[in-house]
Amino acid sequence: MNKLLLRWLQFQRENFVLFLFLLLGVIGYGAYIAFNSEIMAFPEFTNVQLNIQTQYPGHAAEEIERLVTIPLETATRSVPGVINSTSLSEFGLSVILLTFSDDTPNWKARSDTAQYMTNANLPQGVQPGLSPDTTPLGQIMRYSLVGNLPVDEMRMIQDWTVAKALQNVSGVADVEAFGGPTRTIEIKVDLPRVKSLGLNIATIAQNLGANHQNAGGDFITHGQECYIVRSIGLYQDPMDLENAVIATQGTTPIRVRDIGSVAIGHHVRLGQAGRDHDDDIVRGMVNLRVGAKALQTISQLKAKIKQLNENILPKGCQINVYYDRSELIKRSSRTVFHNVIFGILLVCVLLILGFGVQYWAMSAGVALIIPFALLVAFVGLHLNGYNPNLISLGAVDFGIIVETAIFAAEAVLITVARPKQRDENIVLALVEVLAPALLCAFLLFIAFIPILSLQRIEGKIFRPLGITLVSALVGGQLGAFIFIPLAASWVPMGPQSPNKSDKFFHIILRWCGKVMQWFARWKYFTWISGALFCALLIVLNWGLGSEFLPTMNEGNLWIRVSAPPTISREKSVQLAHDLRERILRIKEVKSVISQLGRPDDGSDISGFDTIELQVDLGDPEDWKSAQNIEGFVNLIREQMKDIEGCDFYYSQYIKDNVDEAITGVMGELAIKIHGPDLRVLQSLADQMQDIIQKIHGAVDVGDEDVLQLPELQYVMDRNAMDRYGIQVSQAEDVLSSALSGKFAAQMVDKQGRYVDILVKPKLPAVLTQAVLNAIPIQAPGGAQIPLGEVTKAKVVEGVSHVYREEGDRRIAAKCSVRGRGVVEFVKEADDKIKQQVKLPPKYWYYWSGSFENAKRAGRQLMLVVPLCLVAMIILLYTWFKDWLLVGLLLWEIPFSAVGGLAALRIAGLNLSISAASGGVVLIGVTFLTGMMLISEWVYVKDAAKALEDKGRSIIISSGVAIIGLMPASFSHGMGSETARPFAVMIMGGLITSLFLSLTLLPAFLKRIEGKYKKG
Repeated sequence: MNKLLLRWLQFQRENFVLFLFLLLGVIGYGAYIAFNSEIMAFPEFTNVQLNIQTQYPGHAAEEIERLVTIPLETATRSVPGVINSTSLSEFGLSVILLTFSDDTPNWKARSDTAQYMTNANLPQGVQPGLSPDTTPLGQIMRYSLVGNLPVDEMRMIQDWTVAKALQNVSGVADVEAFGGPTRTIEIKVDLPRVKSLGLNIATIAQNLGANHQNAGGDFITHGQECYIVRSIGLYQDPMDLENAVIATQGTTPIRVRDIGSVAIGHHVRLGQAGRDHDDDIVRGMVNLRVGAKALQTISQLKAKIKQLNENILPKGCQINVYYDRSELIKRSSRTVFHNVIFGILLVCVLLILGFGVQYWAMSAGVALIIPFALLVAFVGLHLNGYNPNLISLGAVDFGIIVETAIFAAEAVLITVARPKQRDENIVLALVEVLAPALLCAFLLFIAFIPILSLQRIEGKIFRPLGITLVSALVGGQLGAFIFIPLAASWVPMGPQSPNKSDKFFHIILRWCGKVMQWFARWKYFTWISGALFCALLIVLNWGLGSEFLPTMNEGNLWIRVSAPPTISREKSVQLAHDLRERILRIKEVKSVISQLGRPDDGSDISGFDTIELQVDLGDPEDWKSAQNIEGFVNLIREQMKDIEGCDFYYSQYIKDNVDEAITGVMGELAIKIHGPDLRVLQSLADQMQDIIQKIHGAVDVGDEDVLQLPELQYVMDRNAMDRYGIQVSQAEDVLSSALSGKFAAQMVDKQGRYVDILVKPKLPAVLTQAVLNAIPIQAPGGAQIPLGEVTKAKVVEGVSHVYREEGDRRIAAKCSVRGRGVVEFVKEADDKIKQQVKLPPKYWYYWSGSFENAKRAGRQLMLVVPLCLVAMIILLYTWFKDWLLVGLLLWEIPFSAVGGLAALRIAGLNLSISAASGGVVLIGVTFLTGMMLISEWVYVKDAAKALEDKGRSIIISSGVAIIGLMPASFSHGMGSETARPFAVMIMGGLITSLFLSLTLLPAFLKRIEGKYKKG
C-alpha cells in the first residue's frame, strides 16, 4: 500500500495541471448537483402505499365488508411486492391500504394493482378507484375559501374553478375538497298527487332523464355552405324542469309543476369543516405527485393562487392559504444550516489555533476539504437516487471528515520543521500517515454498513444519512490526498519560532505523559479499568429509556377527538365549535381549522364521531406560553379537562399522517387484536385499554369503537309482499329515494358546472320512523301500499366500522407514550395484559407502531453489527499481524460507549435508532485515533515517543470532531430532533475515547513495549 500511495503522490506532483483540471471538473459537477438538488424537510418515511377506495352509498359496514372489501382483498392478494394489506369498511365506503416492499417502484405498484383489482366480483355499478399518486408526506398545502358568498357556491367554485386550476400546476397529484354542501336541484313531488296519477318516483326520474339529452345529426347543404345539424334537448335552467313533461293523461300532458316543485337542494353531507369562529367553510388540500419537488411546486401554486385571487375568482371569494410545507422547510433549514455553518467555522478556528498562524496554508488546505467533501456528499446522494434532507445534512460532522487530513497535515509540519528537508521527505511522511489513515477509512466504511442495511421506515430515514456520511468521508479522504500535498508547497520550510499553541500542546502532552507513567506502574490497572468501564457501561444502559425516533417539531398541532359513535352531525358541529373556541384562548394560536366526518369522494375514512383540528402555533421564536410542543399539548389538555365522553389524541400534522400510514391506526402506538367476532374483539380492546390507561407514561389512550351505532332496520316481510305482488327491490328503492333522492340527470349551468337533478318525495323536514312507514309503494294493480305494511322496522345496535388486516378482522387499542421509553412501556404493558386478559381460541394480539419499528431495527442491527465488527477485526489483524494490538483497539469500544451513553443521559435523551446509529459510527471513528497511536508505537517501540509524535494530531483531530458536533448536539431548533441524539452519542464517545488514547492506551503500550523490543 505504501508503494501505491507513493506513486499516487508522485503522479500528482508531476501532472499538476492535469490533476487541477480533473479536480475542477469534480468540484463543478458537485456544485451543479448541489444547486439543482431540492433539500427536503424530512425524507420519505413510508414504503410505496396505495389506497383502493370504493363507495357503495346506502350500505352498512358489514355489507360493505362482504360485498366490496373481501372481494377486493381476494383479488389483490397476489399483487407482486405487497407486504401488508389492511382495510376498513364503514357505511357506504370501503378503503383497502396496500403496502409494498422497499424495492417495488411506485409505477409498477400502481400498474399491477389496477390490473389485479379488475378481477374482483363486485356489485353492479360499483367502481373501485386508486388513491392519487402521492404519499403520506405529500400534503404540501392547505387553504380555505373566504368571502361573503353562500357556502354551497363556495363549494362549486372550489370544485369547478380552484381545483381545476391548481391541478394544472406541474407536480400536483390531486386537490381534495372538504366542507361545504354539494349543490343539487331537487324536484319534491307531492305523494298523494303522484298516487292519484298512478305514478311513482322511479318512473318520474326515468322520464326526466329521457327528456334531457342532445343528439348528433348529419350535414346538410345550404347553397354553397355545409351546415351541421344538432338537436338540443338539455334542460337549461330550473324553469325548463318545471315545464318538463313526465307523463300524459289522455291527451293532457302532466308536467313537473303539476305534481311538485323545483328548488335548490344539497346532497346528504358526510362531513363539515370549520375555521376559528366560522362553523361551515370550504377548504382544499393539495397533494404532491411522487417524485416532484415540493418547493418548486409550492412556488408555482402560490403564483397560480395569486392569479386566481386577482383575475379569476368572483367578487366576494378569495383563497386563503393557512398551511404550506415551505414554511416548515425554511424554519428547519435555518436550524440545520446554522448548525452546519457554525460547526465549519468552529472547525476552522480550531485548525488555525492548533497548527499556528505561520502554518495558515495548511489550515486552509484542511478547511478546503470541508466544502469539497460536502459537494461529494451531494453527488453520492444524487447517484443513489436520493435528495438531501435536513436530517442527513444536520448530522454531518466535518471534524470527523477531516481527521485523516489533520494527521497528514501534522506529519508534513513535523517534517518541514526539521532542517534541510526535501520534497521527497514530505512525500514519505505523507505516505507514512496516509496508509494507516486509509485503513481507518475502510473501517469507517464498514461501520456505516449497519446504517445502510436498515429497512422500512428506519431505512428511509437513515439510509440517506448513511450515504451522506459515506460520501462525505470519501470526499474527506480524497481531499487529504489532494489538498494536503498542495498546501505543503506553501508551508515555510525549516524550524519556526514556537507559538502559544505549541506551548499549550506541550503542557497537555507533558501532563498526559505523567498520567501515563503513573498508570503504567499499576500491573493490573489496565485490565481493572477495562472491567470498570464495562460495569459502568452496564449501569449507564440500565434504565435508559428506549424509543424508535425522537418526535420532530413541525411547529403545529394535530388533535383528533373521538366522540361517542352515536353523535349526530349537528351535535358534532357544536362540539367542534366549542373545541376551537377553547384552543383560541391560547395567545400563540394563530388559527384553528376543524374537520369532522369525511369528504364526499371517500378519500378519508372518518365519521361524525371523529373531529380533527389543525392548530397553527406560528413562529416558534414567538412562543411564550410554552417552549415546546409538549408544553402546548398540556395547555390544551387543561382547556379540555371538563369535556366528558371524548378521547383526545395529540400529534402533529406530518407525524399523524406517517403514524396512520405505518400502523393503519390513528395513533402512535397500537396493540392490534385479531379474531372473527366483532363483539368479542370490542370487549378485549376495552379490557386492554383499561390496563394501558393505568400504566405510567400512557397518554391519549383509546380504542377503536366498532359497535354502538344505532341502526333502524327495515326487514322485508316477504309474505306481505307476496300478497300485494311487491318486489323487494321496489321497497328498497322507495326507501332510498325518500332518504337520498332518485337520480334523474345532470344539468349544466351557465358556467359549465354540473349539478345533479334528484327526485324526492315531499316529506317533513325532520324524518321519523312514522314518516318513513307511511311512504307508499305502488302495487301491480295500482294500489298504493304503505312501506310499514310490507316491512318490519326495528332499532338494533349496528356496526360502525369493520377493520381487517391480512384477511382477518381486527381491532386496536392505541396510546402515546410520554416521559419514558416506548420499549420499556410496551414490556410492562404486555406483561400486565398477559396476566389479566384471557384470549379465547382463534384470537391473538401484537404491538404495532413505533415499538414495532424499533424492534425490527434492533433485530437488524443485532445481526449486522457483529458481522461488521468481525470484518473490522480481520482487517485490523491483517494490518498489525498481532492479536494483542487488535484487542487494544477493541478496548476502545466500551470506553467510547460509556461516553456516548453518559452524554445521552446528561442531555435527557432516550436510546433511539438515531443514537444507536451514532454509536455504530462511533466505533469506526474511535478506531482512527487509537490506530494512529499504535501504528506510531509499532514504528518507534516507545510509548512516550509515540504519544509525543502523535498526541498533538490526536488532540486536534478529536477536538475538531467534537467541536464540529457541538452545534448539532446543543441545538433545540426545528429540524434538529433526529440528528441531535446521533451527534450527542458520537460527541460523548469521542470525549472518553480521547482520554483513553492519551493516557490509558499509552500506559498499556508502555507495559508491553519491553516484550516487543526483545522480539
